[in-house]
Formats: sequence, C-alpha cells, structure tokens
Amino acid sequence: MVSAGENTTYTYTLSVDGDWIRTQDAYMPGNIYLRDLGLNKPEDIFIKGDLMYVADTGNSRVVVYNMKDKSHTEFGNDVMESPRGLFVADDGTVYVADKSGVLFIYDSQKVLKKEIRRPDSYLFSEISAYAPKNVAVTKEGNIFLCSEDTSEGILQFDSEGEFQGYFAANRKYLTIMETIEDLILSDEMKQDLLMRRPRAIYNIDIDDRDLIYSVTQTDEFAFGSGVGASKQENALKQHNLAGVNIMSRNEFMKDEWNFVDVAAGNNGNVYAVTYTGLIYEYDSEGSLVFSFAGRMLGMERTGVFAYASAIEVDDDGFIYVLERDKGYVQVFYPTDFAVATHQAIHDLENGNYESSEQTWATLLSLNGMSRIAHMGYGKTLFHQQRFSEALSEFRIAQDRDYYSDTFWELRDAWLGNNIIYFVAVILVIAVVMGIISLIKKRRPAKAKVKMTGVPAPGSSRFLHDITYFRYMLKHPIDGYYYLKHGQAGSMQSAGFMYFILFLVFAADTMFRGFVFGFASMEDAPLLMMAIVFVVVIALFLLGNYMVATINEGEGSMRNLFTMLPYALSPYIVITPFIVAATYVLTLNEGFLVTFGWTVAVLWSAALIFIGLTETHNYSFWDTVKNVLLTLFFMIIAIIAVAVLYLLWLQVITFVQDVWLEVVYRVQQSQL
Repeated sequence: MVSAGENTTYTYTLSVDGDWIRTQDAYMPGNIYLRDLGLNKPEDIFIKGDLMYVADTGNSRVVVYNMKDKSHTEFGNDVMESPRGLFVADDGTVYVADKSGVLFIYDSQKVLKKEIRRPDSYLFSEISAYAPKNVAVTKEGNIFLCSEDTSEGILQFDSEGEFQGYFAANRKYLTIMETIEDLILSDEMKQDLLMRRPRAIYNIDIDDRDLIYSVTQTDEFAFGSGVGASKQENALKQHNLAGVNIMSRNEFMKDEWNFVDVAAGNNGNVYAVTYTGLIYEYDSEGSLVFSFAGRMLGMERTGVFAYASAIEVDDDGFIYVLERDKGYVQVFYPTDFAVATHQAIHDLENGNYESSEQTWATLLSLNGMSRIAHMGYGKTLFHQQRFSEALSEFRIAQDRDYYSDTFWELRDAWLGNNIIYFVAVILVIAVVMGIISLIKKRRPAKAKVKMTGVPAPGSSRFLHDITYFRYMLKHPIDGYYYLKHGQAGSMQSAGFMYFILFLVFAADTMFRGFVFGFASMEDAPLLMMAIVFVVVIALFLLGNYMVATINEGEGSMRNLFTMLPYALSPYIVITPFIVAATYVLTLNEGFLVTFGWTVAVLWSAALIFIGLTETHNYSFWDTVKNVLLTLFFMIIAIIAVAVLYLLWLQVITFVQDVWLEVVYRVQQSQL
C-alpha cells in the first residue's frame, strides 16, 4: 500500500502553453530489490514474468532474481567480461551484449549456445567500432545490436547470426563552422579535417509490434529545456521496419540530452530515463504524458537516484529503474490517476472513442491546463466527427497539425453545403463581364494618355502621392526619378505609408490565422512591436545616409525617407491577402502562403536595391557595397546600445547599493 504522503518527488506535465506544470502524482516509489546482492555498476535490467534479469557489469555476471520467492541465480561469470545489455525472448533464450565485443546467446537453461563476434562481412566497415551495449530481438529472431560509438546505426543480424547491415542511423547535421568550411575549403583541405560522423545511438528497446525505439545523447546545451535554436533532432525515436523515425517527425519533443535508456510500455506509450534519474513518459505520437523522479541530492531517499542506468516496464505497468552507483532496483507503481490516463490513451488508440472521451473529460476536470488531456479529448471528438468541438480543444492545446486537419473537415463540409452559391456568383460575374465587354466594343476607343509622375492640375497631391505606388510597381526606375526630384511623393504621404506599413507588419507577425501564426509573437505587446519597427527603420535610414555621404551618394535624408515606403509597396499590397488567406487555408496549402510571402519580400528587396541605386546615382557594385555597410552599421549600433544598457544597469545597481549601505550605517549610528 502507498499513499500520497510517501512520494518524494513531484509529477509534471506540459501545460497548454508549453510550460511545465505540476499535476497529480502519476507514480509512487515502492519496493527496492537486490540491495543485498552486491551488484557492482550494473547497466541493464530485463523483466520477464516474475523474473528480473540484471547485467551485473562490474561482477561479470547476469543475475536472475525471482520476485515472487526472493531467490536468485547467476550465470555467465565464466565467459563474460562486461555484460551491459540484456534481452529475454518468449522461449527463454537470453541475449547478453558484452562490451568485450561478443553477443552471448544462452538457451532457457542458461547454457551458452552461440557467440556473435565482430562481423566478417563486406557490409561492415573496417573502421567501425564494435562494442555491444544492448540488444533487442524480434519475434522472428532477427537481432538488433546497439554498439557503443558505432555511428553507422544499429547492427542487424538474422536469426543465425549473419550480419545483414546497419539500421536506423542518425543524421549528421553540419554546424555553422562546418558549413562555412564547406563553402571556402577545397576538397583536398576537407580531407585533412577530422571525419564528420553522426552521433551513435546510445540505447534501444523493442515493443510488441517489433518496432525499435532508440535514444541518442548529444551536447547538453543542444536540448535542455525544450526547443532551442541548437536542437536539431529528437533524442527519442521510434523506427519503422525501414529504420525511419515515425515519432514526432515534424516537431521537436520535450526531451533531455542525457537519456541513457528507453523502455516500451504496454499501451503504445514509451519511457525514457536520464542518468540523473528523470523519467519521461510519452504516448505513441511523442507527446509528453508525465515527468517524475529525479536526482539524489544529499541523503538517500526513495524515488530519486545517484546514477540511473536502465529502465524497464512489466506487464502491469510497474516501472523498474536500475541504480548503478548504489547497486539496486527501484520500483514505481502507477496511481489511479496514471491508470486512468493510460486507459484513456488505450481506448483512443483502439477506437473506443466514447469511453476515451469520458475518461479524458474526467482528467480535464482534475487538471484543466494539461495539454495531453486536451489533445486526447480533442482526438476523441475528431474521430466522432464532432469537428467544431474538436477544433476548440486543439486550439487550446496549441496543436496546429490537428487543428489544420479539423479545419479542413469543417471547410470541406461548408463548401459542400454552399457550392451552389459559388457557382451562381461565378455565373453572375461572367455575365456582367460579358455585358461590359460588349458595351466597350460599341463605344469609340479613347486616346491613351501616358502617365507621368506629376499629378494632374487641380487634383489632390496627397491622394496622388499615396496611390503613387501603382506607378512605382510598373515603372520603378522612372518612379524613383520623380521621387528624387520632388515631382511625386512628400514627407506627409511617406509618413502615412510608414503607418500603413506598420499596420501590415503587425498583422503579418501577430494576427495571422492560428495554423500559420508565429507562436512566439502572438502575445507580443503592440507597443514593443512599434518600437522595434521604428528602431529598425531609423537605423536603416540613418546608416544608409551616413554611408552614402562618405561614399559620394547623391541622395538626401528626405530622398531616403520618401523612397523606402514606396520600395516596400509589394509587401504592403500582397501581405494583407496573405494574412487573409491564413484564415481559410490549411497546412496542406501552406506552400501558397510561403510562396506569396516570399514574392512580396523579394520584390520589395529588389525595389529597395533599385531605389538606392537611382537615389544615390550608384553603379550596381556601389549599391551592393552601400547595402552591406548599412547592415554592418545596424548590427554595430544594436550591439553598442545593448552594451550601454548593461553598463547603465550596473551603474544604477552600484548607486543603489551605495545608498542602501549609507542608510544602513546612518541607522546603526543612531542606535
């Protein structure tokens, strides 16, 4: 029996905002096994029924412990050197991965029947490492061997021990420095560099569908607290029969850089443990369910670890974690809260949507901020074709993929119900256009008047100037000529266009549809957005004017101030349509949003380049130089302001400390 008062650590999950939040205890620490067996640096554990197999690495043996009658046996100490990985097949065959370079295979009576050593095959590279770390075997007897520092992937053998090739290798991502090296170094110089190899898979496990799970360790700062800029792929993966990762391929998981082992659960879930004792549980799609346990700090307590080396799950959902430094196994028992969560996940994946819906609703009443609960509840509604309700749940859970799929279903139903109106509108437009065309043919053609940059007499100059971008888009070179000589444009119209530009920029960054929105910008203060906008524009204008003044540019500050918003007119014109489209398109049509935005930006960049060329009367390369120096000025200015800001904070802190010290001494003297 356990109670909430016995738990020594908290259970966490992810909130709908992606932050860590405490939730009800999912697992409670319970029994401790093998404390008195003298285990020395054990590295792996395997549960088969009532039997617990432990790779006692330091003692060169495998311990078999009967959890029912408390008896134990051991084997392998006559041939093993450093057993580190275990797998027990349904027929009792035991596979032991030994660091010395041997995979030992024992029958159910613990009699050694085969050894698999370094492959002698043309498929196996001569420079590849072969130091078996762990092993997993399919129901057909195919062997998957995880080898330490083998970057080519998991080694695959058939049931007879013949090497079949590599499986599920990690990808190699180039660093910024390596990318620069590829651009500037010759092939001969690249050959002199250290070999660039992907990271080796650290540990593996297999589920009841013969799908392989793997964990890979990487640099500490590449993972840590979530989706960092330096993170390139997930630490935990599930591989299909072709070795392709099928778990959360399109998004970064909430994981850790120092996972040491992985264990497949009974409901499609999977567990991973760090050497610091943190246990993460995920569902079949890679969504975090729970995180619990942790590192031992100070005194020894249940539920925490000095150095966790392996994790295993039995048929009842009990979690066994191997403590390497202390030499024992600690068990965690699922609470009613965890059992209900697992049942909801199991019912969902097996099509029992009504039962799953009820369980998820109950869990949401216990923790309304849980992302996994909102996602599960939304999926049950989606599969019951209650799309409007599901859309709301996916919006709360901040899941754009499922939101997009649900919106597609709603949009498809709406279009199906209203297609007749679309056809009618198209026919009416076609008839009207035909009538207008006939009327134009009956009228005599008017003489075409060539547009100039100068407004017609008596017309509104301001109205002409704010609509002048239409001429600019068609005739940019002539348009810049009129702007430079004051025949079009003005400070007032340019200021108005800057205001419109800011509104478009704010809409593009903050008010897109949920599917295409920037999550990091949705809650950004509008005032801060305005300050950033003004600072960037001001730095560009000031920097460009100063650079042009030094390099004999003809443009004045007024010319630059007037030119820039007209150069950005493609962005001003196209972006509102893009923002509007984000409310009616799904991720399947996302390329239209990307393409339209790219056209707007590149077109605007080209007009800025032409505008600088014409305004300063530069050649092509002079303009390139001017742009690069302007960007350099902007970067240096931002760095300088940041440094001054930090120095000013230090001055303020120093003054405050001195003042507090003076006040304290005055008070002490009065006492």
